[in-house]
Amino acid sequence: MKQFNNLFLLGKSAFAIPIILDILVLNGYTGEVRVMANMADEANESLQYPYEIPQIQLRFLEYSDSIDFHTANLIIASIGKGRATIYQHFLNNPSIHTASFPAVIHPSAVIGAAVTTGKGLHISPLSVIAPYAKLGDFVVINRNVSVGHHTFLGNFVTINPGVNIAGVCEIEDKVVIGAGSVVLDKIKIGASSVIGAGSVVTKNIPQGVVAYGSPAKVISDISG
Repeated sequence: MKQFNNLFLLGKSAFAIPIILDILVLNGYTGEVRVMANMADEANESLQYPYEIPQIQLRFLEYSDSIDFHTANLIIASIGKGRATIYQHFLNNPSIHTASFPAVIHPSAVIGAAVTTGKGLHISPLSVIAPYAKLGDFVVINRNVSVGHHTFLGNFVTINPGVNIAGVCEIEDKVVIGAGSVVLDKIKIGASSVIGAGSVVTKNIPQGVVAYGSPAKVISDISG
């Protein structure tokens, strides 16, 4: 990983900050990282856990719309639907539109041939992305996840640990798939839906619902 100049973490997730810092170090990054941690919609839980890493100097700053991000490298330090919320918050600053959102990929991850990815991708350890998968912007793939060939993951999708998504699936924007779930081949999961942990998805899931079980069934509507 190159030595990014002007590197910021946006947000303060207890999961995201230590994991991101670890991946940065494992990819050879050293230097300063500035953390914008004053996000009103997030609990301040990250401060409860140690996350200091000797190779990286953290500097905490308060966000202001007047900060110039036009040459910055920005990493969203949040998971799930919080990523989209943070991104929308920072869109108040016009300079963000020329900033870069580098990928944060653990060196043990395997990414197949002809995989296409959007900006702000996060991939944790031991995950495998099969050939011809397409990943949208700000996708989070947690540890030990398998994404099958020709599968599409939309913007702001979060895949939790141990999920297995088969080939030729379509996972629309802002979907969250719970830990240990299995999605069979050629399945479509509609935008903003949540799949409960340990579920087996055997049929298409509509948008804006919570689905859970084996086989997964819709248990509530969250579209409102």
